Amino acid sequence: MGDAEQKDLHGTKITKQLLKSQSGEFDLESIRILKLQNCDIDNLGCISECIGLERLDLSENDISLLQALTSLKQLCFLNLSANRITNIDPLRELESLQTLNVAGNLIGSFSNLQCLKELDSLETLRLRDTTESLSNPVCNSLTYRETMREMFPHLKTLDGERISGKGSELFDMFRELDTEIEKGSKPNHALSQSTGPWMSTDFWDRKRSDEEVDLQQAETNFNEILQECRKLNAVATHSLASGPKT
Repeated sequence: MGDAEQKDLHGTKITKQLLKSQSGEFDLESIRILKLQNCDIDNLGCISECIGLERLDLSENDISLLQALTSLKQLCFLNLSANRITNIDPLRELESLQTLNVAGNLIGSFSNLQCLKELDSLETLRLRDTTESLSNPVCNSLTYRETMREMFPHLKTLDGERISGKGSELFDMFRELDTEIEKGSKPNHALSQSTGPWMSTDFWDRKRSDEEVDLQQAETNFNEILQECRKLNAVATHSLASGPKT
């Protein structure tokens, strides 16, 4: 069995030959971008020798231990989504890290995320990805979003949504609109318990004015545009998080 196909009983171990074949570089220290998505990797092997790495995609593998990444001081982009990671503490050593995707892992509590507070350059963090149905147990907390914003006040983007800086106000506005729309769709029980009608019996028989029709149409159009914006945002965010293809 060739070195590039070196496997143990569980999966694939990263070897020098695998790194060279995937990157096209002979010198491991010269590799800047590396995409090892869905390679059945469960052992990071000699990836620590790629000290010049700036972008690394290890998504959709079987990785659980991250100690081998601590030497990658120039790494700016790291995708570890869809693995078996519970402990991300080694990532505290990645001083240049700006974008981190760990959606679809086994991170269970906010305390497991404390190590990331040491990364002053971190601006984009993803723990869940609704477009790919990926999440972490910690995301189930009722105070997830509020706690994350308190823990990481320097973050600009969380789970694909702007939470600070330019554009964050727009996301907050959409969220408030969602809440109001949901409230508006619920029946008013207080009114339903009224002893008598609050409008004349022929009210609904009256022909609506052109103004009422225009208002309803405008509301319908707005809701359609709002839904389309959300879809486009989800697709764009997923594309950015996936990084450049090599």
